[in-house]
Amino acid sequence: MLIGHFERLAPVCPACRAAGTETPLALAVVEAERGGDVEAGILACGGCGAEYPILDGLPVIVPDLPRYAGDNLFYLLARPEIPAAVAGLIGDATGPGTAFDAIRQHLSTYVWDHWGDHDPAEGRAGEDGDGRPGAVARALAAGFDLLGPDLPDGPVLDLGCGTGRSVAELAARTGRPVLGIDLSVPLARFARGALLARRIAYDRRRVGLAYDRRRFAIGQPGGLSWPEGAADVWLCDLLALPFRPGTFALAAGLNVVDCLTDPRAGLAAITAALAPGGGAVLCTPFDWSGNVTPHAAWLGGRSRGESEPEPALARLMAESGALHEVRTGEVPWHVRLHERARVCYRAHLAVARRRADPERSPAQAPA
Repeated sequence: MLIGHFERLAPVCPACRAAGTETPLALAVVEAERGGDVEAGILACGGCGAEYPILDGLPVIVPDLPRYAGDNLFYLLARPEIPAAVAGLIGDATGPGTAFDAIRQHLSTYVWDHWGDHDPAEGRAGEDGDGRPGAVARALAAGFDLLGPDLPDGPVLDLGCGTGRSVAELAARTGRPVLGIDLSVPLARFARGALLARRIAYDRRRVGLAYDRRRFAIGQPGGLSWPEGAADVWLCDLLALPFRPGTFALAAGLNVVDCLTDPRAGLAAITAALAPGGGAVLCTPFDWSGNVTPHAAWLGGRSRGESEPEPALARLMAESGALHEVRTGEVPWHVRLHERARVCYRAHLAVARRRADPERSPAQAPA
């Protein structure tokens, strides 16, 4: 956890915030620190007495820590990187369907999309119609084109940052402090390591349990570059953000809306986090899962009632009363599963501004 980000963002206790009190967190214990980066320690609330760990540089700031720690114990205690040959042997020994197998598949898919366009070994992938990596960066670029350049002062929040490419892109484009948040321990741990080292090392799935270790640099001169100390990653819940209202000038959520238990509450949380005039960039394929989002909370996607999700999202953003200038677009998005399987999405892009005067009437949704 970068101390500069902690001091700038001044996080509050999510448990107290849920009870209506904005109690700031304090850095109570520092067990390992290097150059202004707390690698291990404890954050504490002076109000309710709750404590939140910092592990591998990741502060875990969630409202129900015991439940989260219990659900994610394997991932919290997993080694950040295992040598390639040993990882392959463990994968073969434990077989498919295990937590270890799930981590490797998940990371292979996300890292390929987020960073694969920097990998020299990918060559000219995509020319055969199989798709190409880097969709997360292209979607964010399209979002900036729709949103426009003017933003108020303040830091940037990346919601559901995955393995960190969008954090780097936001820091490079804005030059501001950027915080990426996610609830996935493996993804957040990978993102933070990649952003600090500016290097990628991951197991790219070939097929089945066979993987190839890929290593390459990012942030080279003339390529993607962002200011030193501008990017950090925390483990936080979008539906229980530990920040005071109006903290951020920009919030981006790429492929996160359809991963929430309550998309409407998520949109309200995003809106509240923005300063007046702040921007929101959302991108989603509306790939709903009943295991994540109860179908009653879906935006569209039902045979009776509203079936189309795009106008449902636009109307929800406009009817909030605090967001206006809703603009939309579409972006292609390829997800690689292994050498013989890719999924092609047509992701919906929606951007908006937080109204400078929230008392004004809501803007109309686009036609």
